[in-house]
This record gives sequence, C-alpha cells and structure tokens, in this order.
Amino acid sequence: MVKSWKVGAITFLFIMFFSTAYGQFSVSLRFNRSRYMLYERIYACVTLRNDSGKPLLFGKRPELQGFILFDIRDSSNRLIQRRKGMEISVDGLYIAPGEIKNMVIPLNKYYDLDKEGVFHIHAYVSHNNIPYEYRSKDELIRISAGAVVWQKVVGLPSRTGDDDRHIERRYSVCKVEGDGTKYYYLRVEDDGKVYAVTRLGMVMSHMNFSAQVDMLSRIHLLMPVGPRVYHYMAFNADGMTLENSYWKTSGTVPMLYRNPKSGVVSRMGGVPARKGIDYDDPKQGALTISELLEESNSKPQPAADGGLVDLGKDLMPVKAADED
Repeated sequence: MVKSWKVGAITFLFIMFFSTAYGQFSVSLRFNRSRYMLYERIYACVTLRNDSGKPLLFGKRPELQGFILFDIRDSSNRLIQRRKGMEISVDGLYIAPGEIKNMVIPLNKYYDLDKEGVFHIHAYVSHNNIPYEYRSKDELIRISAGAVVWQKVVGLPSRTGDDDRHIERRYSVCKVEGDGTKYYYLRVEDDGKVYAVTRLGMVMSHMNFSAQVDMLSRIHLLMPVGPRVYHYMAFNADGMTLENSYWKTSGTVPMLYRNPKSGVVSRMGGVPARKGIDYDDPKQGALTISELLEESNSKPQPAADGGLVDLGKDLMPVKAADED
C-alpha cells in the first residue's frame, strides 16, 4: 500500500514537472503552401516561443549549445538525409523571456528533397539550458515533377569568349497539380544543372499561353489569367525575371510577335490591366513568404513578437511570378 502510494506520487510529480517543462518552450512549423514543383525552393517558417522565464542564447560554449533540425520522412517512413556538409547554424540566436521569433529556413538547401513524393516534416529544437527537446506538429508537403507541355532548347554564346564552346539551355513549361488547382511552372536547366523553377500562374481552361524565344535566347511568355487579361513575363537564360506585367484586351488583343529577321520578340496590343479591377489577386489564397512570417493579430499573443531571423539570407525568398 505504501509502495503503491509512493509510485503514484512519483508519477504525479513527474507528470507535473513534464507539463511545466513542456510549457516552457514551444515550436511550430508552417509552409506557404502544401504542394511544390521539383527543385522549387521550399521555405519553412519555424516559430519559437520562449516561456521559460530566462533568456536563451545559442552559441559555441557548452552551456549555450543548441540546435534546430528537421525530421523529414517520405511516404515509406524513410528518413531524408541532410546534404553533405550542410548544417543549420543558429549561433548568435537570442530569444528573450516571453519572446516569439520566426525563422525562415530554405529546406532544400539543407536537406535532399530533390525527388518526387509526399513528405512528413517536423522541426525540433534543443538547448542545454532547457530540459527537453521540443518539436512541432507534423506538416505534410507534396513534391511533383509535373508534366511538360512546352519545351525549347536554345544555344548561348560563350561567356568566356571561346567560340568553340557550345552552351545550351532548356526551357520547359510544366503543368503541376496544386491545392485543387493546376499551375504552370517554368523550369530552366541544362544537362547538369537546374537554374530556376518559377511558378507562372494558374492553368485557365480552354485558354492557351504563348511562348517565344528571342535572338538573345531570352524566353517571353504571355499567360491568360482571365477571358480578356494576360500576364506578360520574360526571363533570361539563368531564369532571372526581366519583365512582369499584366495586359487586357481593349480594341486589340495582347500578343507576342517575333520579328523573323531580327529575332526581336515584342509584346503587342492591349492596354495595361489593373489588379483588383481587371483581374483578381493571382495568389488565389496562397500565402506569400512575407505573409507566412506574419503573426496573426486575431489570437491572443501574450509574448512579444521578436521578428524574423533569416537563416536563408543568401537565398532570400523569390516570389513566384504570379505573386505581387
């Protein structure tokens, strides 16, 4: 009877201690959407909340050591490995008592997500000044290669001045299933490297896009976003955006024209379209990176919002072409 009472008391104390410790720190994980194209940048927003009553500083000294890592598993529960030599450094991260900090981390910079499939992901945090490792809830994302609907291989002049060297780029417009909606993506690559993957916009039923490549091997795209409105984009051979504008039919229809002699591609016809008047917000409810990092003001927030720590500052979030 005495032994039973002692066991019950110890169990109760352990539960109380664990509950208190568990409340000392919290971790949550968010993505701006649940479906991505293969090789597209995937940014995870990790929110850390410190209710331990003491500051947490991450550093190299033993008492300051800690880490933020991710557990990523495919549909067969196989662990996705970190890329060789890539570690998420949080040295210098400081979280004051009661503070909330958002951290944006480019997942596919650190983890080998260069494959199709469904992935279950959670983040976890450890620090030598807190008694447990803390983890977020699981989030699920899907990565797809999509279906190629248009493709063009172009040659580039040598950047080294060696005229004998032949350089190629392959432009592919792919169709990818999103969250209940299909999207067009542009992929720029050669046989050894993917230079860019950019979301272009939604697939519009019974409306076709136009694509032209000019004499400098730049790609021009005119994507329909409504019955009378078109999204005009141009990219260089590395996938960098050169043009990004919206046009509507007014007397004449927007179109791409390639001069057969000079190779110059021009957008012709139509007049500028106005967002919110001539066409709806192209994001269609998908969160942008900046929106992903915002704390909701509709919920009680007793802790202070400490802002953003960008661990991917050398890979700042690149907006999709249809995100303003």
